[in-house]
Amino acid sequence: MADPLDFADPFWGQSSEESNTTDVSQNWSYTSTPTKLTLSGKDLASKSTTSSAFKSIPYLSNQVDSFPDNWREYIFPDPDRDGSSLSEDELVSVSELKVVGQGTIAVKTTASKSIEFLVSQKSQDQKNSFPKLCLKITQTEAFFTKKTKDGEIRFPKEDVIWTRPEASQYIPSPSPPSGTVYWFSIDRSNSLLRYGKYYTSNAMTLREMKLKPESTKWFVGFNVVEVKTDNDRNPKVTTSRLPVTMDLPPLVVTNEAVSLRDLDLARMTTWANLPDACQTLYHNIAGKNIGFDAEVGFKNIADAIHNSVTTKGCWAYEKLQEKWKRKDPEHPAPKKLENQYLRITIGSNRGNSPGIPYVMEVWPPGHKSPIHDHGNACAVIRVLSGTIQCSYYDTLVSNVKPKLLGQPIELDKDQITWLGENQYQIHALENIRSRTCITLQCYQFPKEDELHEEIFRFFDDSSEEQTNFHPDSDCTFTEFYDIMLKEWNAKSLSKPSSK
Repeated sequence: MADPLDFADPFWGQSSEESNTTDVSQNWSYTSTPTKLTLSGKDLASKSTTSSAFKSIPYLSNQVDSFPDNWREYIFPDPDRDGSSLSEDELVSVSELKVVGQGTIAVKTTASKSIEFLVSQKSQDQKNSFPKLCLKITQTEAFFTKKTKDGEIRFPKEDVIWTRPEASQYIPSPSPPSGTVYWFSIDRSNSLLRYGKYYTSNAMTLREMKLKPESTKWFVGFNVVEVKTDNDRNPKVTTSRLPVTMDLPPLVVTNEAVSLRDLDLARMTTWANLPDACQTLYHNIAGKNIGFDAEVGFKNIADAIHNSVTTKGCWAYEKLQEKWKRKDPEHPAPKKLENQYLRITIGSNRGNSPGIPYVMEVWPPGHKSPIHDHGNACAVIRVLSGTIQCSYYDTLVSNVKPKLLGQPIELDKDQITWLGENQYQIHALENIRSRTCITLQCYQFPKEDELHEEIFRFFDDSSEEQTNFHPDSDCTFTEFYDIMLKEWNAKSLSKPSSK
């Protein structure tokens, strides 16, 4: 089932909620080469690393014997160190868990020194309601404890799944003006506690602790959440019914194409597991006639497009040059030629997407997008021709280089991937092949999104700034089709006769 908490900024709107579980004994592995996604059962069975691209926790290590000698100092530091102690006059936000004893709590705050999550049973004297489950976050570390009326009980080493202390800065300094999302996941079913930043996704986990099942029985009555921050007078707190568990894989297939083994290894997912907006988009573009093979009278359209983008004087080549050289402060764009690609729009803006919802994108050999998000819209992407490489990242914050999540994946002709408010929202696409790649991108805001922000944001490598990008059109599909047909016919007529 789809996990609505995966990879979501919880402050963009509520998600539909379903359940998910994960095998915490999974041995995570990573490689620097792209994962090849294929529908062939034979090929899939031979790729033992395929699932690691999807079940990825890049910041985590489950090698318990790699703990430093002073591991207890890292997990349970002096409470007065680095501003982690919290005074009586701290600012506190109170909320409730939607399911007693489990869920995900997220706070968007500009806190600069310390954040504390406290979860306990509802009481008329909430301050003195014990026991409390606690997550504390400072600029250098994060740790879980159990608070009783007699003090804090520290969890033993053998119950902890550890992450490298240098993996990430916990509270950025200074915090972005809009704040940063910090989240705490309580997974009572799997006896797991997780802490992460930015999107609430397994891939964004920074700290994880596994407890013995009998030691989580005291979670059952928990329903009250307190969040304390050091300097934020309006911390925004949301709660979700489900804990952060397993991330859905990016490859989407039909119900007939998936096997039990595929589901078990998280190699692919079916459209039915996707967010509602993605399901709508999938059905609109998954048909056999959506593609170039169905273009009667112009079977060579992919060849014509490749010729146009690679031949000086042709329309697509010159359009890319124009976009690269254009100086438009109202609509800033990436400054490198290799970051230019064509956006061929299909249909009109219906008011429920960032720009026109259906866009054919043309990727010349060696060209790539900058790292960017999608205005928190859902999207489905189908490869019409060639191969595209997708890489996923954690956040877009000025002066903070985005971190690569897992390893890149490759998608071939007719394969479909997705992204949502819940997962894969920040990515970069690249054509690493010698043949032009053509994709069909489709966008739609979730029903719960009341903002409809019609901009994408990208990370400018040269300035290391987050920059807004307005998704516009280079040409309509009908116009583009006619131009390509005219150029291709002219090219065919110019060829010397074989006689």
